This record gives sequence, structure tokens and C-alpha cells, in this order.
Amino acid sequence: MFQTLRGARLPERLLAIPDPPAHLHVRGDAVVLGAPSVAIVGSRRASGAGREIAHALARELSAAGLVVVSGLAHGIDAAAHRGALAAAGRTVAVFGGGLNRVYPSAHARLAEQIVGAGGALVSEYAAERAPRKHQFPERNRLISGLTLGVVIVEATVASGSLITARMAAEQGREVMAVPGPVASPLSGGCHRLLKSGAALIENVDDVLFAIGFEPVPAPSSNAPPASLAAVFEQVGAEVTSLDRVAAAVGLSPQAAAQALAELELLGFVAPHRGGYIRCPS
Repeated sequence: MFQTLRGARLPERLLAIPDPPAHLHVRGDAVVLGAPSVAIVGSRRASGAGREIAHALARELSAAGLVVVSGLAHGIDAAAHRGALAAAGRTVAVFGGGLNRVYPSAHARLAEQIVGAGGALVSEYAAERAPRKHQFPERNRLISGLTLGVVIVEATVASGSLITARMAAEQGREVMAVPGPVASPLSGGCHRLLKSGAALIENVDDVLFAIGFEPVPAPSSNAPPASLAAVFEQVGAEVTSLDRVAAAVGLSPQAAAQALAELELLGFVAPHRGGYIRCPS
């Protein structure tokens, strides 16, 4: 079973792109679509080293509190999803066909693992619609649009991943690329992006710096002190401003700021882009 999001229920980041979807079909937890996220995409015929890099980046990004978005394809995409799952993180797979037509079919179990781990499967197509070649470039705008930025790991100069990178740039998302051996065709697309100004990625810290994301510390316990509970409840996966917290709980901005500072020290919230987000439990 899946749910369909329309209008204001669509993720805020998708509503802001030039050509937002009219609706999204979602299987899994739709809330995860609004969480801070990074896309990792690349060649279907990836090298072993490329798959290892994608897996490691996804694992470490998940550990830092980010959702990993990709396209469930062979190669880099699958490695990224599995890396997120290895860190007990959440990941989102955006389909190029309907949700009842997992593609490639060999990744049906991976799709189930994504849902079971609190992630989501996403498509703008009818449930039984078969994946078609022209639909994959269409879905790529959703992969980039859901995220704060896109990391390309191995891509030829003709790779569809470069379409995702171009759409990310058009949407105002950060474009990042992992360099590779100069003689490898799988490095050609990444090197072209780097020459055009993409952020060079060697490790997870480079990604976090490029998107301006502070890693979230693990909370020290499952629940905040009772005196801070009301303030904590106002902070979710989306960035929440100090003024919004103060107004919601009836505190002065100074008192709310003090409470948020205490929650940050305890590992329950983290500052992010002018506000606060909740640390994963």
C-alpha cells in the first residue's frame, strides 16, 4: 500500500523546483522526504572502488544525520542505499516507473529493506506503469529536488547522472563530484563537472562542508529532561526557527534560546541553517 501526496502535502523542497510534480506516490514513511538529505548517484556499471566509495559516503552521511536519496539502479545507486542501511539510516529510492514495478527487479528485496528501515519508495507515475527510458530523466529532477545537494560517484561523459547534476544546478542545489583515475572512462563525467565548478569530494567532511550541514551528535538518552520537553517537541526534522519555538511554547526568545542551547549540549537538537533540527534517536 502507498499514499499519494498532493499540493501542500508535497515536500517543501520539491514545491520550490521549476517543474514540481503534480503528485507523489509514496510507500513507506513520507515524513522522511522533508528531512535534510543528500543524493548519491552514478554509473550502473560502476567499478568495485566506486561502489565502495558510494557505500562509505552514504554510511557516513547517515551517521551524521542525513537521509540518502538515490534511484535504486545497479552500481552506485544500490551501493548508496546499502551504505545508508548499514548505518541504520534512512534512505529514499525514486522510481522511474510505478511503485508496483520495482526496477531492476533484482532489487525488490533492497526496496523492501528501505521501507522496513523507515525510508521511502517514491514515484510520480501510476503504480503499474512500466519504467520507460524517457521517464528516468524525468525522475532525476525529483532525486535532486528532494535534496540539499547531489554527489556524483563515477560517471561517463554520456551518463544520465550528469542530467541529475544539471538539474541540481538549475534547482539551486549543491553539485559535488568524486574524482577518479584520469584514464578511466568512469571518471570523465565527474572530471567535467569538477572543471565546471562542482565541489570536489574526497570524504564525508567535504560533503558536509559543501552543503553547510553540521553533523548531529547522538542523544545522551531517549528523552530530554521534563523541563525541556515542551521546547524539544517543537523541533522536528525540518529546520525550526527560534522565534517559532518561542511563540509555540510561550517563552521569551532569550528563554527559548537557553532551552535550545541546553538541548543541543545534551545531543537532542542541532543548529542548522538559522534554526534547529531534531537529532535522530
